[in-house]
Amino acid sequence: MQSTTKLAIALVVAASIIRLALAAVIPLFPDETYYWEWSRNLAAGYFDHPPAVALLIRAGTTIFGITALGVRIGAILAGAAASLAIVVMSCRLAAQTDTETSSTDSPAMLDDPGTRAALLMLVIPGALIGFVLATPDAPLLAAIALTLAALERAMASPVRSSASFGWWCAAGVTLGLAFCSKFTSVLIPAGVFIALLSRRDLRARLAEPGPYVATLIALLVLTPTLIWNANHEWISFAFQLKHGLGQTRGSIPARELALVGGQLGLISPVIAVMAAIAVARALRGMADARRYMLAIVATMIVAFFAMSALRRPVEPNWPIPALVAALPLLATMRVGRRGRVWLIAGSALGGVFSLVAVAQATARVIHVSPRRDPVSKAYGWQDLAVAVRRAESTARNCSTTLFAADRYQDASELAFNLPGNPRVFALNLGGRANQYDLWPGIYAGAHPADCALVVVDEGAAGESIVRRLGADSSTMVGTAVMTWRGSPVGRRAIWLVRGIPSAPPVEVELSPMASAALSAAAAGFAPHRAVLDSIVATYRRGPVPAIVTATAAAPLSGVDLRTSITRRLDSLHQLLQRSGFAAVYRDARYRECTFVRLSVPDSTDIGYVHAPEGCKLSSGHGDGVLRIEHARDAWYSYASPRRRHD
Repeated sequence: MQSTTKLAIALVVAASIIRLALAAVIPLFPDETYYWEWSRNLAAGYFDHPPAVALLIRAGTTIFGITALGVRIGAILAGAAASLAIVVMSCRLAAQTDTETSSTDSPAMLDDPGTRAALLMLVIPGALIGFVLATPDAPLLAAIALTLAALERAMASPVRSSASFGWWCAAGVTLGLAFCSKFTSVLIPAGVFIALLSRRDLRARLAEPGPYVATLIALLVLTPTLIWNANHEWISFAFQLKHGLGQTRGSIPARELALVGGQLGLISPVIAVMAAIAVARALRGMADARRYMLAIVATMIVAFFAMSALRRPVEPNWPIPALVAALPLLATMRVGRRGRVWLIAGSALGGVFSLVAVAQATARVIHVSPRRDPVSKAYGWQDLAVAVRRAESTARNCSTTLFAADRYQDASELAFNLPGNPRVFALNLGGRANQYDLWPGIYAGAHPADCALVVVDEGAAGESIVRRLGADSSTMVGTAVMTWRGSPVGRRAIWLVRGIPSAPPVEVELSPMASAALSAAAAGFAPHRAVLDSIVATYRRGPVPAIVTATAAAPLSGVDLRTSITRRLDSLHQLLQRSGFAAVYRDARYRECTFVRLSVPDSTDIGYVHAPEGCKLSSGHGDGVLRIEHARDAWYSYASPRRRHD
């Protein structure tokens, strides 16, 4: 027994060494650098998840520096902790009950439950590689494994005993850590509660204080995150609900098949099927109560995500906590000669899957389109950082040069890969909301004399993002081809912008009434286009062209231009008032532009401006636009005739 225990520990150590090697050679994925940015701004909560992953990364980078290994060392240690907890659980399950192992003619490695569990954690791709990546799944799975190990000990102890109470308290602490990793960990206590209710010999546990004290302890551990969310409009909970149960996409059969396929890929098909068989056996009435609890937890997690897939796609890693509960059941499941063959074949197949994944991540042995290869997301960021540094030489006569990118992935990767790890702002004009929206943005950090290098996609879409910044000037100063072993995996454009405003141009969505009024106003302005254009031309250049009014005033001379303009505007007001328009006026913030205003029933004013080249608007555009103005003269947004907000 001692030799098999040493073998199990040796396998756990071997898996950790492999993960260390992978962590050092595979560049960080964008999600990892995103969470690393969290670790530079520690808080009790974040937009997407609770803070456990940020704390884990902060501890690693404090010891090993801002390196890929420093970011990932916490995840690797979490993997070792999870593996040891599963090994111990498997040994405990086998020690106090009929171990359900087969005859002694089988290989020793497959006979010992602890060694079998350690071997499975080594060959399963989702376990071997998943614990390399610095994501919330690493602390989540470790905390779940420790929680289930403590619960197994609590169930094995006499009801109302001090040992049972102590293990329930330990489970409360580790469950709180799981809560601080990912909110989906709530499925663990839900599954345990269902197990306690649904089985007669487990209902006695509901009469002891342990489950309730454990719940209270878990909530106390989570309290700082709850307070943070309460102060931020429960933004993390809202995001997760929308992320997991939001708008439906695709067909139900396709989503369910994708869920099954993802699990088969992460676990390997044979091991996944055998784990399902182990769970099914443990659900039988005669099964050990502890196995029954683990089986209910695994079933609860799988059922939840299967139902979630009825609405929207489920990421392959989301149901993986079910594997933590299922592996001890598989490690202690009785296998006959045929089952032993399948177990060996499944382990070998899992090992092959893991080797292929490792080879692809390090050497790109399979050449597929970057769009279809998730590994490609980790590569090319050094190329981008070099291109940005090269473009920095164009930022002359700037008090400070800031760095920005549109998406959080680009911003966090640049911050990690640029020398000195500078702050990089995420504009979030073309992607989903994220943690960068809660931090001060580029508008708060920029001064009039500052410049910014902005990284966006190549082409019209990226240029549109730059224009929406509202800067005084913008020039594309470079491009970057991001490569992985000589093959392009992405392209970016680098823009130099000057004169970033102190606040973003705020865009609003129009009410149906305002949208209808906008369309009507656009049609109503058309007959008066020559009149309106002549006003702008008069303000800008003087006498040409002449203002067209009902009284047909004479062309302007250069004498007393202001008086002439005032007189002609008075005449124009009369014309426009007869046409239903409210006024013609000029705004000091847009010195080259003149507006015509039309009030509509919901107190929204529709403003017209013809903005030829040289008429500088806050949007940075120099073309004809319709502007929306509130009755209190506060400017809210602009809407181009080609891109109306509706």
